Amino acid sequence: MKNSKLNKKIMMLGLGILMTIPSFAITGTEVSQLARDRDTGKTVMAAMEMKLVSKSGKVESDRRLMTWGYKYDIEKDLSKVVMEFKSPASIAKTRFLQVENEIGRDDDKWIYLPALGRVRRISSSDKTSSFVGSDFTYGDMETREVFEDTHKLLKEEKYGEYDCYVVESVPVEKDDSQYAKRITWVAKESYIPLKAELYSKKTNEIQKRLTVQGKLEKVQGIWSVFSTTMENLETGHKTLLDVAKKDGKYLLRYNGKMNPKRFTQSFIKTGRAK
Repeated sequence: MKNSKLNKKIMMLGLGILMTIPSFAITGTEVSQLARDRDTGKTVMAAMEMKLVSKSGKVESDRRLMTWGYKYDIEKDLSKVVMEFKSPASIAKTRFLQVENEIGRDDDKWIYLPALGRVRRISSSDKTSSFVGSDFTYGDMETREVFEDTHKLLKEEKYGEYDCYVVESVPVEKDDSQYAKRITWVAKESYIPLKAELYSKKTNEIQKRLTVQGKLEKVQGIWSVFSTTMENLETGHKTLLDVAKKDGKYLLRYNGKMNPKRFTQSFIKTGRAK
């Protein structure tokens, strides 16, 4: 009789514990895959503004640039991206090309620096290096494949006005990522990551924080981000990246015609797509 009562108590205690464990209708991996697969258009063109901000809040550099994206293999979801800095004079005509490769191969990256007068290939060992002095690294420019991490849905909560899934992503291969892990707030409606905490391998503390500012809006039917901040919590330095406006309208367009020759080493060297 005593054992029977004890067993019932253990069962009730077990049920009580289970009831406190959150259950989700979606997994962290599913959220990450939906974020990876969201519609970003076959092509995209945007005029951007980049500000480098010191720990004291002083704007160290105010830059203007153009970006172009081109999905060159729709079936395999592979893209090419080009960035061209327009101002100030110290960085004008600097151009960057990134080509996303098939699974198993790192993205190819090249940068043209006018002062050197040549195109330089960015090696895989440069992933942790700063991209043109910003708080983004070359590794931050890449899109990680979902299978490269294990994903755990931690909770559901609001970020600003948006209902979000909060997902922890840990690299399957530690050496394959510059961060120990990422915790990302993904908007439920659009599956756009609105906030990401990037953890240092050395300290296991948050090293950098990426946040989306302002509202999300649809442009040509595609959910879009217009303002992003990358903050290095170790240095206090920030990089602000915004879509520029003209006559009150964002300079952002999707699915327009685009010359594939723009996405070549020849273009980033000469500035001419021919």
